[in-house]
Amino acid sequence: MSALGYDYCFACGDKNPHGLHLKFTRDGDGVTGVFQTEEHHIGWPSVQHGGITSCLLDEASAYVPLNLGLVTVTAELNISFKAPIRVGERVRIEARPSKVTSRLLLVDARIEGESGELKATSKAKMIVLSKEQQEQLGIEVSS
Repeated sequence: MSALGYDYCFACGDKNPHGLHLKFTRDGDGVTGVFQTEEHHIGWPSVQHGGITSCLLDEASAYVPLNLGLVTVTAELNISFKAPIRVGERVRIEARPSKVTSRLLLVDARIEGESGELKATSKAKMIVLSKEQQEQLGIEVSS
């Protein structure tokens, strides 16, 4: 699956030396990806910062509309943190649409540890951008 953002996107950009370098693959109408927490991702000692967890869920949610050929922005992201993600831990991220309209997508996402332990869940409201809105944000619009 092609990168959602640009080369320097913090979440998925290949050229951002400080980024997360996330990659997602299509899984039916959703996406899946993996991430391994490193020491520079911590908040509390040996525990991934909640902002990084939020970023993982938000980025997975943004890739769902990409599957549908839509460009969206996140209007709301509601997260439930279930269990800590530890340094060195590899997690699986998945996201799926729960509602799709011409202007709105609702996306459910989750993060699980390798053992299947639920780490975090989210519900995102993604707003579909018109071509004019995309142009205002500097997003190249293909005709």
